[in-house]
Amino acid sequence: MLIKNPILTATNLTKRYGPGCAKCLEQTGPDYGRNQCPVCGTVIACAGVDLAIHPQEVLGVVGESGSGKSTVIKMLHFDIDADDGHVGLHTGKIETDNRVRNQNVLKFSSFGKRQIRNAVMGIVYQNPHLGLRMNISAGGNIAERLLMAGWRNVGDMRKRSAMLLDKTEVPISRMDEAPRNFSGGMQQRVQIAKALSNEPVLLLLDEVTTGLDVSVQARVLDLIRKLQQEMDVATLVVSHDLGVIRMLTTRTMVMKNGRVVEAGLTDQILEDPQHPYTQLLVSSALH
Repeated sequence: MLIKNPILTATNLTKRYGPGCAKCLEQTGPDYGRNQCPVCGTVIACAGVDLAIHPQEVLGVVGESGSGKSTVIKMLHFDIDADDGHVGLHTGKIETDNRVRNQNVLKFSSFGKRQIRNAVMGIVYQNPHLGLRMNISAGGNIAERLLMAGWRNVGDMRKRSAMLLDKTEVPISRMDEAPRNFSGGMQQRVQIAKALSNEPVLLLLDEVTTGLDVSVQARVLDLIRKLQQEMDVATLVVSHDLGVIRMLTTRTMVMKNGRVVEAGLTDQILEDPQHPYTQLLVSSALH
């Protein structure tokens, strides 16, 4: 059943590193070409970021290193605390929605955030070491995620793990092998299987192809696109690569110096960019 409302809405997401002062937001951002306050030295990782993700939608966030895009995804997954902002959820899962209705989930306790994350989110990190335990088996990594989501039957968890590894093109014969023995591309596939294990409403992808060989990148992107179509999961894709954004997303936000400078339909932004920075990004990608 489709939900007309966004699954997730975020307003005024802001993250600072430093003491902060009255001039921080006034003297940083794209207009100044910096995200570090010249008065107190505070780094404004991101400020005033608004976004909404709808059911089955794929939203992209693109920008250069230090633009704030990964900070946004880490705040939404509760990996880091936001200094300001409001995040509301409408997931379609009755138990979750009853718990979070009309509330700012950023203000929840660590336990409350963990419950939400386990129930409705999945994440794939750029560095597989952040998303996987390298010394336990691939199947064990998925089972650990299922345990956090409330699964208890070992046989059922093993069947679910095998199904997901098969779906993400990891040989089932390697299910009992530790990810430390896998290639980078294979580790990313295990991460994807783990992220999808709890049937998340929202999938978060943080630079998932960075550091992989070009041929491996293409296979991982094809896999993600196929899974998106099969599972209808709303997805937030963070990348510095416009090729990834073009291939996976329907809408895109462009970030620079911690601020959103342009947002709209992906095709529109890539074919007719309005902001000078977006124009530069698109022009650079063509050369």
